[in-house]
Amino acid sequence: MKMPVEAENAKQEAREIVERCIKCGMCNSLCPVLKVMREEQCSPRGKAIILDKGFFEKNVYDCTLCKNCESLCPKEIKLSDAFIKARQVLVGQKKEFPENKEMIKNLEKTGNIYGIKEE
Repeated sequence: MKMPVEAENAKQEAREIVERCIKCGMCNSLCPVLKVMREEQCSPRGKAIILDKGFFEKNVYDCTLCKNCESLCPKEIKLSDAFIKARQVLVGQKKEFPENKEMIKNLEKTGNIYGIKEE
């Protein structure tokens, strides 16, 4: 199945961002996700390595997009932009995840991602 042009473009843009990464790991020290998950593939550097190799996996959804990783990057790489582009690729590939579908359904029904109706 061929991806839409937008997803192909997003894939190229994400790879162009992460290919500049020197894999120094400076970004990891402030990452709130890494502090909890404690697994390299959850770190900004880990995600950058995976994307640079051309693999677009759901771990890009682990990122909170807080941009802490960008504040210490010696190359001033905008990893959050790469992760957003990678998410666009996954949507273009129709790789939806049950959690995302549930959040969207809740948002449409109740106006919030938790599905809690306001009184």
